[in-house]
Amino acid sequence: MCNAMKRLLTFIAALAVLGCAQAIAQEYVPAPVTVSQEKVKLNGKVYLSHVVLEKQTLYGIARAYGVSEEELYEANPSLRETGLQKNAILLIPYKEQTPGVANPADTPASAPQGYVEHVVRWYEDLDDIARRYGVSAQEIMDYNGLKTRKLSTRQVLKIPSKQEEAPAPTDLLQEVAEEENAVEVVPVDTLEVSLPVLPDVAPVVPDSVLLAQRVKDKANFSLILPLRANAGGSEINMDFYSGVLMALRDLEAEGVKAQVHVYDLNAGIPPIEDLVQDDFVLGPVASRDIEAILQRVEGRVPVISPLDQKAAALSAYYKNFVQAPSAIDHQYEDLAQWVKEDLAPTDKVILITEKGADNVTAPVAIRSALARRELPYEILNYAIADGRTIPATLAEMLAGKDSLNRVIVASENEAFTGDVVRNLGIMQGKGYDITMYAPSKVRTFETIEGTAYHDADLHICTSYHVDYSDPKVDRFVHAYRALFRTEPSQFAFQGYDTARFFVVRCLRYGDDWTRYLGMERSSGLHTDFLFIPDENGNNHNRAVRRIVFEKDYTTTLNRLWKQ
Repeated sequence: MCNAMKRLLTFIAALAVLGCAQAIAQEYVPAPVTVSQEKVKLNGKVYLSHVVLEKQTLYGIARAYGVSEEELYEANPSLRETGLQKNAILLIPYKEQTPGVANPADTPASAPQGYVEHVVRWYEDLDDIARRYGVSAQEIMDYNGLKTRKLSTRQVLKIPSKQEEAPAPTDLLQEVAEEENAVEVVPVDTLEVSLPVLPDVAPVVPDSVLLAQRVKDKANFSLILPLRANAGGSEINMDFYSGVLMALRDLEAEGVKAQVHVYDLNAGIPPIEDLVQDDFVLGPVASRDIEAILQRVEGRVPVISPLDQKAAALSAYYKNFVQAPSAIDHQYEDLAQWVKEDLAPTDKVILITEKGADNVTAPVAIRSALARRELPYEILNYAIADGRTIPATLAEMLAGKDSLNRVIVASENEAFTGDVVRNLGIMQGKGYDITMYAPSKVRTFETIEGTAYHDADLHICTSYHVDYSDPKVDRFVHAYRALFRTEPSQFAFQGYDTARFFVVRCLRYGDDWTRYLGMERSSGLHTDFLFIPDENGNNHNRAVRRIVFEKDYTTTLNRLWKQ
């Protein structure tokens, strides 16, 4: 462990030295600052979340967000000690009047005094807002002195007050109803699938208890990653490696002995006879590389898939395989179960799918999961080109404004999901109560603002989620910063969780440790573990974390020990 850590620290130090030398030879140009739209709520206060990029300065960030440097120090106390670090997450005090937002002083002096303010959302245009308030688009333009119809997200518009409520857009409903093949409404799926009989829930047992009962004094394992050491290094895999080293450092402080043999996959497949001498092999990352190792070791040593959620399919062809992240199909199953658990008698369930994607994994798997739970639902199946006509169709499908609509978006297509979120936002603006459920992949979509997910009360089931309010997470983050001079990514958290979990089980249960993986469940910093064996004797993690994007811009974590 110590030698590996020294090599990694030497590598990082060398990069730092090279960076300094280059800075001396070149003129320093601060990086531009893009204002974040991501809101978070801590201790009753709302902040914007900003990720620091290379060459950004505190002055530049403060100026871009319209706050003072002192306000940044107050919101981020550690700044005074650590300074501005690349990839660090800064909390920016949120102010309603932000840079780029229309100034009320720009409103024409002749504008009438009776008005309401509307903050433009990312999916709204002038016509959407006009329909909502029962005024014309031209009235809004005249009232706000707008020269064009183009709006900016979070722009504040003054809307002339009306004595009467905006009329329902019956003309639009009629127009859509008369249009042939606008959307396809599919009847409830009646697929019959039997549910498996599952064992009792395993107990939660702390690592300290397991280590006190260990039957081995030392663990040896191989870590195989495409580190690309001869090509500048792979940041993702170096982060994972750093997390592994942090886990071994913490275990060493707890009196645990473990040795890791690190192999760079880009240098070729490691010697198989060396691998089979270890207690387990952690990695590689991609399914194809994992399969190459499984073929060669022929079941003589456990091989753990640490990151690829789709690698679970290898279990059908190989022995002694362990799937560490919960597979995608388990997440879909839990999403359906969550809907069933929350469903009230007056609620309505609507499944939205993309036309032409009937054979794509997400819609097929989610429909099957709903059918297995005998959940009643309606399907709205449409093409993205039909997006502008969908609010009228949704108005016909959604339950009344006194009921809750549970809308499941069965798609991993970013453009389609963005269109669905836009349409749901329109319906919420009309007074419909909506809770959205979607695959965990939506968190990676860069074209959809996080605030839209909070507005939609998004529910997702995922293998990975870091709860930064957890004291254990806070300790890890501070230790990681101190050691590596950077922020831990999700891959660093996963490296820590997987290495720690499997080293502890190996020491507790000995050479045949994989047979006992289902004896207890465990909660890590980034992921949870509850292993269930399949018909081939291979182990799969079934633990899922449920995440709710609350309307007050907080995020709630609910751990689920799914068997």
